[in-house]
Amino acid sequence: MATAKKRDTAADDDNRQTTKRMKTDRNGVRQRHIAAVILARGGSKGIPLKNIKMLAGVPLIGWVLRAAVDSEVFDSVWVSTDHDEIERVALKCGTQVHRRSPDVSKDATSSLETLQEFSRLHPGKTDHCFIQVDVICNIQATSPCLHPHHLKEAVEMITKQGYQSVFSVVRRHHFRWQEVKKEDDACTCPLNLDPARRPRRQDWDGELCENGSFYFATKELVNKGLLQGGKLAYFEMQPEYSVDIDIDIDWPVAEQRVLRFGYFGKNQPELVQLLLCNVSGCLTDGQVYMSAGGEEMLSINNRDLEGIRILKREGME
Repeated sequence: MATAKKRDTAADDDNRQTTKRMKTDRNGVRQRHIAAVILARGGSKGIPLKNIKMLAGVPLIGWVLRAAVDSEVFDSVWVSTDHDEIERVALKCGTQVHRRSPDVSKDATSSLETLQEFSRLHPGKTDHCFIQVDVICNIQATSPCLHPHHLKEAVEMITKQGYQSVFSVVRRHHFRWQEVKKEDDACTCPLNLDPARRPRRQDWDGELCENGSFYFATKELVNKGLLQGGKLAYFEMQPEYSVDIDIDIDWPVAEQRVLRFGYFGKNQPELVQLLLCNVSGCLTDGQVYMSAGGEEMLSINNRDLEGIRILKREGME
């Protein structure tokens, strides 16, 4: 049975504990236990150990773990992995670890199969207490722009509006066409537009597409082989928060996006609003040049000037 590793000291255990005591309502009836589960297999083929590769100074998986823990809507937060180093990072981030079996650690294993194994093993006893998981939220490790407020709003759709499954989507404005195989002697056709009446972007609502950031589902649905079913709803995220990383070329784009739209924690540093900078010695190369007429000249790097322009566009004085 999978359990989180015991902490080295009691103080460390108190600081990092992510399984809360069993909750009951005013009548003493047990409230549903909502568990966040982040799947992070060690055998990533596209980008080796992608889940713990550093992205903007933080292990990739650390971005969603921070959002999940700080949302404070989960009774427990888990990382399901088969890799020692991923387990170490997960524990350092203050989550528990479900050490998945070899049967669900294969290249062909689906996310649903891994979640079903987690579901079978919980109810069970952890290092902290006995838990009975009722709702599972599968958060994708490769969605680094996820924020706590996204998860809070989605949980309320489960707890207050009575939905049995909720998943994240993003609005896209892509015109789609029927694929034609090379060996087929056929013409393509539009799937979501009338070519004679092509709408402008601002005149078209677009389409809702899964962005894979998270999937909430009751345990009953997961055990039936469903992440989407029953009373079903979507949660729309804005495009700037919908980032996914599959291959190497996605990495630099994701890094720039997360620096601007990522979640940096509860205690964010105050924004700098004023920059004071000396020109000589700060924006120059420390040398003095003499013109033919004996005038002193300084050399300033255009990159520094461009950086100052960017800061001014962001509202800094």
